[in-house]
Amino acid sequence: MEDLLYRYQFLYGKTPLPVDGWAVYAMPDEACLSAHPELTVTQIERNGFKVTLLGFILDPDRPEDTDVEILTRLSDSAATVEQWIESTEPMGGRWLIFLHQGDSAVVFNDPGGLRTTFYHVDAEGNPWLGTQPGLFQLKFGFEVSPEGASYMASPRYQEKIETWWAGDSSPYAEVKHLLPNHLFDLKTKKAVRFWPVKPLKKYSLEEGVKIAAQTLKGMIAAAHKRFPLAVALSSGLDSRMMLAATKDFAEDVFFFSMMYRHLTTESDDLKVPSEITRAVNLTHHIVDARVPMSAEFAEVYNRTLTGTKDDWGNLVEARYKHIPQGRVILKGTISEIVRVRFWSVGVYPYRVTLRDLVRLLNLGNDPLVVKSLKAWMQDALPAEKLGYKLLDLLSWENEIGNWLALGHVANDLSHQDFAPISNRRFIATMLGVDPKYRSYPDHIMERQITATLWPELAKFPYSPSRKVPHKRFYDGPILNALRWVRYLLFEEKHGRLEE
Repeated sequence: MEDLLYRYQFLYGKTPLPVDGWAVYAMPDEACLSAHPELTVTQIERNGFKVTLLGFILDPDRPEDTDVEILTRLSDSAATVEQWIESTEPMGGRWLIFLHQGDSAVVFNDPGGLRTTFYHVDAEGNPWLGTQPGLFQLKFGFEVSPEGASYMASPRYQEKIETWWAGDSSPYAEVKHLLPNHLFDLKTKKAVRFWPVKPLKKYSLEEGVKIAAQTLKGMIAAAHKRFPLAVALSSGLDSRMMLAATKDFAEDVFFFSMMYRHLTTESDDLKVPSEITRAVNLTHHIVDARVPMSAEFAEVYNRTLTGTKDDWGNLVEARYKHIPQGRVILKGTISEIVRVRFWSVGVYPYRVTLRDLVRLLNLGNDPLVVKSLKAWMQDALPAEKLGYKLLDLLSWENEIGNWLALGHVANDLSHQDFAPISNRRFIATMLGVDPKYRSYPDHIMERQITATLWPELAKFPYSPSRKVPHKRFYDGPILNALRWVRYLLFEEKHGRLEE
């Protein structure tokens, strides 16, 4: 089990991480990169760029291309660091890229932030980056900050089964999280937002479905060229899209569903996938994760990831035991970004404030949560002028970039997870479609993507036992406008960033 410790993780900095068996790579800036032996590291020099890739990058338009071919093409087509980063817009994967050109040196990860990265600047001004906060504690002996301890002792943190850290915060004051759509500048030692920079492009439903379906199919075809695949199935929309995109090679894929917590074989999330796979002549495996973690696995699991409170360990061990090793697991996660997660019926609030963000994330109102979300909101507000919704970015950069991304790190103990939706073109296209096609109760756009890719799958029900929200007259634009008028005329004025 010891070989699983910190699986697929890394630490970049002035000196190596003292972990036996890790590979050490020289970096262009005289720093070094320590990497778990199973983490793929690719380095090239081309057209004035020095590129180090951790993980993998996929091109849905050229599924056969390797990491080296993609990095070479991106380098040949760019004259500046900004152009290089912009050219990754159609790409997906699960990556962290160190990009050096002349006096410029930056680090950025895949659109979902799923190759997680935290950073620290030491007293001498040296930057350090790593997969998760525990690696910095191992290297420097950091202690949980008073703010972090207060948050971990808060009632909401203690009550929740799964909890995480808001904004760029972590248990250690010295360590910050690099959120999606941000890069870390190795010269200035600061995190900087690099996206969005252009107005959100609008699409009709038909245009959006066509682009999104082609992109998703290309992403999964590219993954199939690289890895043996497994796909996690439920009764929901997201995993159905993943299944639909595998149509051309589904017989090569290991399809499974997890039985955990309250689920039984009669639950929607096990029963519906079994019916679908049987109808299309595929094998469906049920992985029973209701058995507590073994002591041996728990010892490794609890050391591998610092900064979450969860009950995922038994799921991870069940995956490790029952899903063939070497497979990359495709998941439909991060679609919350495009499914109007925090305005679920498709009617945007007339005014979004810091207090709303604190309430919606449901992490409690501990000072660290409020302070972190306030800093994030200040950074994100300019994106509203480009047509993006603050609540969509909240889901993307806070919920997905923190909670779900760290879930990928936990799952790495068993297999690498990969979310094909972590693709900026896919996400931006869907955000550009009218929210009435992306929201409850019908999620029309996702259903049409599935029907486009594999029509036979569209006839099966989605989460048939689930009670979903419906738009009421109270949620409509007329009353929303009247609330705005009431606020302007009668309510006490306070800034959007007031606590």
